[in-house]
Amino acid sequence: MEGELSVFPLTEALSLIHEHRRSGTLEVQAGPLPLTLRLQAGEVVGAAILDWEGLEALFTFPLHPKEGRFRFRPGPPGTEKPLMPFAALLGEWARVNDEWDRFRTLVDSPSRVLEAIRPKEPYEVFQGGKSVRAAAKAWGVPLLIAMERAYMGVREGDLYPLRRYAWYALRIRHQGKKSATLEEFGALAALLDGTRNLGEIIAQGVPVDLVRRYLVRGLSSGELSPPGRGWLLRDLLWEMERES
Repeated sequence: MEGELSVFPLTEALSLIHEHRRSGTLEVQAGPLPLTLRLQAGEVVGAAILDWEGLEALFTFPLHPKEGRFRFRPGPPGTEKPLMPFAALLGEWARVNDEWDRFRTLVDSPSRVLEAIRPKEPYEVFQGGKSVRAAAKAWGVPLLIAMERAYMGVREGDLYPLRRYAWYALRIRHQGKKSATLEEFGALAALLDGTRNLGEIIAQGVPVDLVRRYLVRGLSSGELSPPGRGWLLRDLLWEMERES
C-alpha cells in the first residue's frame, strides 16, 4: 500500500492499517522529513526520524502533512508492545503537534540558544547561553517540557533568544561529489574542511539560510550523518519554516 498524502491522508492510512490489524513498516516522507513507523497487529510499536527514536520524535512529525508520500511494507508480527493504544496515540500526537506550533511562535526550534536576562529559577541554566535541548538535559525533563519553560521564559521577559543555534558547534568536512551540490554550495563546501565549526563559518559572512539548506540536503541524502541527525534535521526544517 502506498500513496500521496495530499490524496490519502496519513491518519486514514494509519486507521486502515489499524482496522485490518496489519504488521509491517510504514515509511512516510513529508518534504525532506522522513518518518518510519513499525506496526504490529495495527498498533505502533516503534517510531523514528532517522536516528531519533520514540514518542518524542514521533510527536514532532506533522500528523496532517499536506504533501508527501507514504508506503507500507508488510512484515511478520512480533512481540513488541505498543508505544500507546492506537486511539490514545493519535489524540496525543495531535495535542503535542498543537503544543509545538504554539511554543514555536516565540522559540523557532529547540536548537535555538537562549540567554537568561533574569537568572532566576528555573532559568539559571541559560546563563551564558544554552539551547533548549541542552536545557532539557540539564533539567532532566522531556524536550516538550523544556520547550514550554523556554516559551514561558521568553514570553515573560526572563529569556532572550540569541542569534545562534546548538548546531553552530558542528564541524563538518564536505565529502559530497554531486555536481548539483557543488553548483549551489561550492563556496560553502570549500570552507567545510573540518577545522572550523559552522558558527565560525557563519561569522565569516556565509548566510545562515545557505548553511541550513546545505545541512538539510546532506542529511536527507545521507551524505552527512552526524550523531543526532534526526533531531538536527527536524530542528533545521522548523527554523526554515519560520524564515519562509
